Amino acid sequence: MRQKENALIKIIGLLLAATISLTVVGQKGLSDSIPSAELLLKARDAAFNNRKVEARQLCRQILLRDSTYWDAAVLMGRTYAWDQKYDSARIVLKKIIMAEPGYYDAVDALIDNELYCGNNLEAIKYADLGLSSHPNEASFLYKKARALNNSGNSLKASEILNHIISIDPTDKKAVDLLLSIKENKMINQLKLNYWADYFSDQDSWQFFSAALGRKTARFGTVILRYNNAERFSKVGHQLEIDAYPTLAKSVYLYFNTGISNATNFPISRLTLEPYFKLPKGFEFSAGIRYMNFDKTRLVAIDSNKVIIYTGTIGKYIGSYWISVRPYFISGNKAWSKSVNLTFRRYLDDADSYLSLVLGSGISPDVQQYAYDPNYFLKSNKITLEYRQKMAKHFFLDLAGGFAREEILAGVKHDKYSIDLGISYLF
Repeated sequence: MRQKENALIKIIGLLLAATISLTVVGQKGLSDSIPSAELLLKARDAAFNNRKVEARQLCRQILLRDSTYWDAAVLMGRTYAWDQKYDSARIVLKKIIMAEPGYYDAVDALIDNELYCGNNLEAIKYADLGLSSHPNEASFLYKKARALNNSGNSLKASEILNHIISIDPTDKKAVDLLLSIKENKMINQLKLNYWADYFSDQDSWQFFSAALGRKTARFGTVILRYNNAERFSKVGHQLEIDAYPTLAKSVYLYFNTGISNATNFPISRLTLEPYFKLPKGFEFSAGIRYMNFDKTRLVAIDSNKVIIYTGTIGKYIGSYWISVRPYFISGNKAWSKSVNLTFRRYLDDADSYLSLVLGSGISPDVQQYAYDPNYFLKSNKITLEYRQKMAKHFFLDLAGGFAREEILAGVKHDKYSIDLGISYLF
């Protein structure tokens, strides 16, 4: 009986093995029956539809048939670069140019790979390699100009871009990059701002500011600002300094300090808030605001001071930016809390956008409210902001908002706000 069972098991095992072998042979035969050109089309479709692993598998099948099928090798290298596997991309692409140094697509992909990972000197080297075989090739010239500009040599980059434009004045990428380089050389900015708050039960508040900013190598952008505020028939004056020094790679600091005549503003203020640029488009910050309302001292550590703890969590998603900023205020009797949520859509460039801001509670560090440590109101607000680049030197800022504020327990009023600003780069 046991011998019959063993024989039956052996027969079933042989049948299963035969079935698996036939299946594998059939699949291999099916794959082998598809022409390499058709497999490459399938690989490209997979690569451009975010199925990069599948694309690389198809490319390997092609290269097993013909190790010099360079189009498949280039596509494989590019998918590695898109997955931020830059070393793997280099291995694949360098193999091609070792065999054929002037192979256009491989050189082009190698330049892109080095630009993606910020290796600008290597990008320049491969651009020069491409230009040795393809002189005056616009793509290689443009990418070399990008790498030169990224590495700080904007003068040489501008020369190359002017050369491209002399050959083809309609080359939009070259024109746009040259314009961007010229704008970056405009390191000074003058900005004028006016905004007003109109209330349902009291006189309006008027605010004006004039700011002069300059880009510096050591402290980032430094801004000197004069603020003028008229509230309750009183006029206040304030001077502020902003700076944005870089502390480390992907880390910069927002620094602000100010002094006033103690009317409508704190007599002194200080802000420290480091920002951290994180992978996958995230940004994080955490900071502190200090405001002193004691007219007899520049620094107060007693009840005349206000300390605000704040920060942001932001995320870039394509042309959109979403961020949340909470505020925690240390008061005399209790903690006060508020929060702003911002949705931003970038338009033509990083300097033009449309924003929607939703808020609960007062944003206590903005100039309109920083005049009385006990005047933090409950509020719900909505604001629409628009910033647009105008010509080469000008920016226009427009904003409008509505808020329902509680000024006393059970006593509320409505507030309508407008904000007008114009900036000039030079």
